[in-house]
Parts: sequence; C-alpha cells; structure tokens
Amino acid sequence: MTDSAPGQKACELLAQASRHPVASPQRNALVAEAAVWAQLEHASTMDKHTAVVAGIESALASLADGVQKLRSGVGGLTERMQLGQK
Repeated sequence: MTDSAPGQKACELLAQASRHPVASPQRNALVAEAAVWAQLEHASTMDKHTAVVAGIESALASLADGVQKLRSGVGGLTERMQLGQK
C-alpha cells in the first residue's frame, strides 16, 4: 500500500457510491467504507506530522544546548579578558 492508498481508496469508493441511487443500501455501505478509509488516511497523516514535530523539537533542544554552551564560553572569555586588563 502506498502512502496515498487509503485516501485513494476512499475516493474510489465514493465514485462507486455516486453511481447508486441516493439512500440505497449499496450507496450507504460504500460511503461508510469510504469514511473508514478516509480516517485511516487522516491517522497516517497525523503520524507523519507528529514525527516531523518531534524532529523539530529535538533540533530546537540541540540548538538551545549549543547556544547555552556558547554563552558559557563567551562569559568565561569575557571574564578572562577583564582580569587580564586589570
């Protein structure tokens, strides 16, 4: 199954449903099945978004750590320069 398979399956089922009379049992069954496939597509998309957000959070934490280390280094260097001037 490809990444877009659930969404594509939902579309195909809705296209089939459109060929049946409104409120017919066949149409209702196809629409219900399409809804399940659409929910699977949504869940898959949300999983991908969650993974992207986790990656961004990790990168930001790493950046914050690097900034903190840089600040510590600059603070120590400034202190040493001030001591050297006295």
